[in-house]
Amino acid sequence: MNFPKIKESEYAILIADSNTGIILDVDFNIYIDNNQAIYRIFSSIDEVKEFIEEILKKKENIEIIVYDNNKNVVMFQK
Repeated sequence: MNFPKIKESEYAILIADSNTGIILDVDFNIYIDNNQAIYRIFSSIDEVKEFIEEILKKKENIEIIVYDNNKNVVMFQK
């Protein structure tokens, strides 16, 4: 589960089950091995916000952590 190499203007998001804290892959399956992709990359914070808005309409019990290129948490959405 290595953090992706992203550009300064990009953001990576990680999704977890809000009831258990278990990390979910990009297909919303439970993360169990390193062959699964778990980070989604976005080129702007606006794209991140749009994605979060759409996902929260469709999925329940998830939390989304948004990181900048320095691995700082810039947003947390539940």
